[in-house]
Amino acid sequence: MSLQMLRHVSKSVGSTIACVLFAAFPVCGHSLSAGEKSPNSRQQSSSSSHQVIIMLDINPHQQRVLPVELALAEGIIQRVGQPGSTFSVITFGSQTPTLLKSGVTADDAIAILREVIIERTREEYFTVRFYDALSLAMSQLVDDTRPKSLLVISEGNDYFPRKTFKESVVKAQQLHAACDVAMVADHSFYGTKGIQRYGFDLRRFAGKTRGRYIEVGGKLKNVPRSIEKLSEDILNQSRMRVLGKKFPSEGRLADAIWPGDDVEVHEDSYPIESQDSALLTVGFKC
Repeated sequence: MSLQMLRHVSKSVGSTIACVLFAAFPVCGHSLSAGEKSPNSRQQSSSSSHQVIIMLDINPHQQRVLPVELALAEGIIQRVGQPGSTFSVITFGSQTPTLLKSGVTADDAIAILREVIIERTREEYFTVRFYDALSLAMSQLVDDTRPKSLLVISEGNDYFPRKTFKESVVKAQQLHAACDVAMVADHSFYGTKGIQRYGFDLRRFAGKTRGRYIEVGGKLKNVPRSIEKLSEDILNQSRMRVLGKKFPSEGRLADAIWPGDDVEVHEDSYPIESQDSALLTVGFKC
């Protein structure tokens, strides 16, 4: 055999061995066992997961519309529950907010939702402790690469001081957490001349964190469309995170293209003559 032919055979054998070794030891000489995922597939699985925290308003005023709240929450969990995603459920009202479940699967979150009942109190006048619930929700957010969503389902008794509003916005932005808001009640959210009485701060908070604000009202017929809209936003947040889209800074909110720049309003929750003013303006200062 000539020297040239020997060199050719040597190269061919070397290439074959290299291919075999690479197939058997794809990462640092480690072969994949049956059912084991490669690091790339594990990374993709992790990137598709989501951390969702659901805040349910169970103050006594919500007695008639609690089924609407629960149907909305369950439907969204079913739509956005992906492998690796975790859910936490918080209830709030006039009493200390309660963390019912933390970091559980979609099935576990739905199971606990079906046990939620309205808050009982003998007080005729009370304050809804929304800010305490928001602080509890923020404490559950994990500072990792997963996209994060707060879903607030509330009547809209949401007042908290100016300073704490700013602090909450900053913390949500730092954690890349969007806040979606679903207003549920059996009364109007607006007073005379279309002035908003319920959910004013929640509407601003959703805008500042690039979430969506929807007024569902108090009827079950409005739930399916609301589920579709809110689920779409939450899933879009996951996709944008996977694509490497960064959370816009305070000064560039108006320039960013994010889901949630609009407001969904149902006729039974907003004066017809005022619907033109329901579009949410982004980029405003607190």
